[in-house]
Amino acid sequence: MRGLKHRLPETRRGLLVAAFVAVALVLGGGGTPSAIAEIVVQLAFTGAVILWIWWARDSGAEIRRIPRLLIALAGMIIVLPLLQLIPLPPPLWQALPGRDLVADALAQVDEAESWRALSVAPFATLAALLALIPAVGTMLAVSTLDRKDQRFLIALIAVLSLAGAALGVVQMASGPGSFRLYEISHNYWLTAFYANRNAAVDFLLIGMMALTVWLASVARRRPLVRSDTGIFAILQVFLLLAVVLTGSRAGIALLPLVLIVQFTILRVAGVARKLSDGIAAVGGLVALVAAGALAFAGNARIGSVLARFDASGDARFDLWQDTLAAIGNFWPVGSGLGSFSRAFLPFERFAIIDETFPNRAHNDYLEFLLEAGLAGAALLLAAAMLLAILAFKAWQTSPDHRPTTVSALGILMVIGLHSLVDYPLRTMALACLAGVAAGLLGGLARKEPDGRAMDGKQ
Repeated sequence: MRGLKHRLPETRRGLLVAAFVAVALVLGGGGTPSAIAEIVVQLAFTGAVILWIWWARDSGAEIRRIPRLLIALAGMIIVLPLLQLIPLPPPLWQALPGRDLVADALAQVDEAESWRALSVAPFATLAALLALIPAVGTMLAVSTLDRKDQRFLIALIAVLSLAGAALGVVQMASGPGSFRLYEISHNYWLTAFYANRNAAVDFLLIGMMALTVWLASVARRRPLVRSDTGIFAILQVFLLLAVVLTGSRAGIALLPLVLIVQFTILRVAGVARKLSDGIAAVGGLVALVAAGALAFAGNARIGSVLARFDASGDARFDLWQDTLAAIGNFWPVGSGLGSFSRAFLPFERFAIIDETFPNRAHNDYLEFLLEAGLAGAALLLAAAMLLAILAFKAWQTSPDHRPTTVSALGILMVIGLHSLVDYPLRTMALACLAGVAAGLLGGLARKEPDGRAMDGKQ
């Protein structure tokens, strides 16, 4: 019992954050087609907030202040969709770019002179706002946690990623449609707790980095023994194979970068003593994966994974071209968060229309520019700057906790790079993981009143 207590969160706030993140990671992977699951996550967040106010505040632990930079970032994220929902008088909204079709449609039902929001799909924008709040709240809450609670949260992410990979093995062994959490899913690929293999692969890659932080934390407390590295190697290979079986091209392409992040975590923790040995180990792992894929190319499953890297017929290129046209029509005000489908469809070329429905741009930056316009571009730049400042402060302020800083940056790297060809932040689970990463940077960047880094050495 004493050993178990040592591994649990130290505060009630830490327990609440961990419990909510677990719910979000397991049930928040269906995206907008799975509205019921998203509502469950939002209700869980509401319950966590209530408990935070009425239960966790009495835990006796000091409540650390939320860093001002994170408050500024949270404010910008929440204010943007709120502004898009403010009703505007007819002369004003009709004068906005891209509102001609809306005005013509409303004129047919004698509603052209009604007050309308900036968003062309206000209910979709409201839904997007409600989906953002848990991720923003997670970011702020994580920034207040002490070091032990942060360590437990990272370990929880690693454990859940392993559980997801194990579920994925059962999914693959049981055939299409079996053991899937969502009715609409990539049935022929490993998806873990998610409907989309691309969301699943990001979760698994992040789990690999969280697993490495666990090894680094063990090395910080005591010298590593052979069983430590053996367990780590087995779990690492398990997650790596799960990544390959998702069939996600972007996720597999991100593997070398994640391996470098893992090596960096171990390096700053003092586990990898020689840089050359670490680089050789990373190169060896990548070469091993590549050689294994080629060796088993005749296998139907591995062959189908390799075949997906032929991007010559990828519909994303057409989507991006038409999205750029839509951006130009709505620039600089945007069409409103969550309104992609309504704003995009008039600009889809007849030559590429098929039986599929374009629900996303498959490039979150382009989609965000379409929905948020110039304000969205400014928000992206401001967020990048604020997170860079927090990362620099965390590196300088908390040198003993640099493995956590590197892992937080790794999480943001995976999500940010994958956003070039997909939409990870539109999944509540991954949005909450991004919130965890930003909150970790904010917490480690903060100094105690006497000038010491948070928690100091343990």
